[in-house]
Amino acid sequence: MLASAFARAGRRVCVVYSKSPWEKVPVPADLPYAVRWAWFVGIHPGISSPFRFLNGFTYLMAVRGLIGPGTLVIGNGDESSLLWLIRPRGRLIFSSRNTWDTWLQGRDWTRPSTWLRALFKEPRDAAAALAARRADKVVCTSSFSLAQACDCFGIPAHRALVIPNGLDPSFQGVAFQEAGQRGVLFFGRLAANKGAGHALEAWLRLPEALRRAHPLTFVGDGPLQARLQRQAAEAGAGNLVRFAGWLGGPKLAEAIVGHRLVALPSLEESFGNAILETLATGQELVSTTACSIPEIAGHFGILVPAGDIAQLAAGMERGLGRVRDAQEIARQRRYFLDRFSWDQVAQAYLTAAASPAAEPELAGTHKPAFPV
Repeated sequence: MLASAFARAGRRVCVVYSKSPWEKVPVPADLPYAVRWAWFVGIHPGISSPFRFLNGFTYLMAVRGLIGPGTLVIGNGDESSLLWLIRPRGRLIFSSRNTWDTWLQGRDWTRPSTWLRALFKEPRDAAAALAARRADKVVCTSSFSLAQACDCFGIPAHRALVIPNGLDPSFQGVAFQEAGQRGVLFFGRLAANKGAGHALEAWLRLPEALRRAHPLTFVGDGPLQARLQRQAAEAGAGNLVRFAGWLGGPKLAEAIVGHRLVALPSLEESFGNAILETLATGQELVSTTACSIPEIAGHFGILVPAGDIAQLAAGMERGLGRVRDAQEIARQRRYFLDRFSWDQVAQAYLTAAASPAAEPELAGTHKPAFPV
């Protein structure tokens, strides 16, 4: 999305992805940007690969021949750990799109012992710290995630900036309308940190008549799927809980507006693309107050404390019983469509790259590049 927005702005763009050498990944012929591949160091690409911190070397080799004077380099995560070595030939922005382990908070990265502990505990955290501390600017997608990154990696406030994600076009032209929809939808990775288990537990607490009127659908897959299926069956609700697998953008957008309510009780979000995608359609959302979610949701949706199953169930019941008029739904859609555009994101990156680092007016204050 970001690369396409840069291309629409008239920039020449190259995106470097990683894969194992033996993987065959088809590249669409109509992409408006070039694609290069870096070798993913590991048996199979994944967040838990123990050697993924070495990807900094493969990305450095892949990017080195692409950089010239005035080139803007945007590195996402630990794979950009060594891109600062070619910074004199361009401009480097470290874009952090993760939440970070709590053990990193308040660490003093001027001490060799901090680096040694990171290398032995989680090497990719050390790689991310190197990327963040050496970049010209550090960009995160929310004030929450940026404050966390600054605390974890010791980044001075004058090099920190918030640039939110944009909205996938698949969700821009789909509008929710109150038309007697049935069902509660959860979509995303079926994992503990996304609150998949909490969604099922809360739904099971709804009155039986309400559960029968509004079955629960899970879209996605993940490590909790078998447990969720077993839990639903043991509760005698197996026939009312459906697992639909992954759905692509347009089909997912149709699923969102085709249900009566979306429940996304995540426990951690550095931004919350699913939150944005749901609310941008005008759909009713029940989520949590965890991390960046209130910042993204604004005054829309029903937000409850993370991990509070009783309040989550109450929020679901409230949402299922609330009927909104067309003006309220349209007002919600316009709020998100106006604020989360990939073209705005691309322009914010270009502005950040062109502007020199200035001393902050107030230390620790991180202002978004455009209003959220």
